[in-house]
Amino acid sequence: MKIQDSNDLLGYLITQADSRKDWFGFTQQRMTAVTLAHQIANQHADKMTPDEVVEYAFKLNQAIYNKIIKVT
Repeated sequence: MKIQDSNDLLGYLITQADSRKDWFGFTQQRMTAVTLAHQIANQHADKMTPDEVVEYAFKLNQAIYNKIIKVT
């Protein structure tokens, strides 16, 4: 599967979630963080530095994992 935009990424993640329990591994987290950083930078480049964008994407990705993905 070739991922070209956030809709493709979401579709890929949903497919993976249905296929195996450990679907949201390190690679998927990194792909999501990069996509988030690009989207945030696109919308907020005039308000945030590149480091702030990356830090926010990292924190958001971790929150997604902790609150939505992680099985407790």
